[in-house]
Amino acid sequence: MTEPGASTFARLLREHLRSGVIHVDDSVLVQFAGTFDEEVCAEVGLTSCTFVNIAPDSPSSAIEGAAVDAHDMPYPSGSFDHVVGHSGLHHCSRPHEALHEMYRIARKTVLFVENQDSAAMRLATRAGVVSWHELQAVVAGDYVSGGVDGTGVPNFVYRWTRRELAKAVAAYDPAYDVPIEVHTEWNLGAERAASRVLQERLGLSDQKARRVFARGQRMLNRVASRQGNIFGATIRKDLARVHPWMATPTSMKR
Repeated sequence: MTEPGASTFARLLREHLRSGVIHVDDSVLVQFAGTFDEEVCAEVGLTSCTFVNIAPDSPSSAIEGAAVDAHDMPYPSGSFDHVVGHSGLHHCSRPHEALHEMYRIARKTVLFVENQDSAAMRLATRAGVVSWHELQAVVAGDYVSGGVDGTGVPNFVYRWTRRELAKAVAAYDPAYDVPIEVHTEWNLGAERAASRVLQERLGLSDQKARRVFARGQRMLNRVASRQGNIFGATIRKDLARVHPWMATPTSMKR
């Protein structure tokens, strides 16, 4: 099953490659990597990728070997041009700390795709259409992986907002104004767990559900993409500018 936001992840990578933000031979650390990530990176043409995962032996991971702690990565600061990941931060017990590690390791950009904490998603959670905890991944991991920090405990689905991300990055690097590009959208694929709940409540067949969700997704993205369930962000360390009150001869360079 394709992870939520997977298509967004692939599309953002392509856009950054077309615009020159990322070059095909740049060094890229792919965090929370699985088979899909390897396929996407090869498809878009990235040639220098390192793939790591917090649960390398889980069914969804193509990585073999020792698990890498997302909260304490074994890489020097600025050791990769870009650090990217999709649908992984919400599996971390300390998502802000894990994002900080991605930020620390990156020289140029951090790209991640997660779930958004929008007003619409909060209403959907209260209505029982989506859950605060992710159970299916643990079931797929035979109850020993797929949850928080790669364990068999279902993780809380941490959802992001623009303001929250801006505050986190400002705390990570307070001497600099670091631009952040945010992309939000609706992804209502019929294979999604939330879509399955709606399908059952509405009594739709699989074929009809796919048509209904595709049509609904197009309409929602035309009129209310900012309320979408998907949150994609690129943190542009390459465009960071020192704050005026830090502008001294010794602080102008990173």
